[in-house]
Amino acid sequence: MTGANPGFEGMDPAQAGQEMARWAEQLQRKAQTFQQLQQRMTHLTATATSPDGAVRVTVDSQGVPTELTVTERGRGGDPAALSAQLMACLTSAQTQLSGQVQELVQDTVPEDDPSAERIVGSYRDRFPDQAETEPEAGGTGVLDVGRIEDEEPPSAPPPRRPARTDTDDDEDGWGDQSILR
Repeated sequence: MTGANPGFEGMDPAQAGQEMARWAEQLQRKAQTFQQLQQRMTHLTATATSPDGAVRVTVDSQGVPTELTVTERGRGGDPAALSAQLMACLTSAQTQLSGQVQELVQDTVPEDDPSAERIVGSYRDRFPDQAETEPEAGGTGVLDVGRIEDEEPPSAPPPRRPARTDTDDDEDGWGDQSILR
């Protein structure tokens, strides 16, 4: 009797009262379980460090970075390489977090509870396993969105817009007349 409608119809009032009390106890236990889970989840963090130790990233229980560190080993390094290491560490930390959430949910919530799978699934969807996000062979795995390339300036300047004339003011068809008349 754990559904939204515990099915008290057709019972005698005494039996329905007992069933309702049991149902309320089950809901109370479930609420306490999820409250405990929430409290434990808020304390989760995950940290990942690059293989060469140049970069370290820590994320909180929501997967938000709380620490981005470039160590002495990373100083003077190639900015693109450091950026790629930071992103790889962020992904690794978030993947670790997803695993921690799965373990915590399994340890806290009964296995048959559909809410448990939804919680784990939401973390799995937001932070997929690194193997699922690896670039294809030959790819760099780096999206240079917004990156400014070192290019030669264009040979011809862009065409200039013609200078405004007094007739441009009459584009709306009102001429020199006020629209407030």
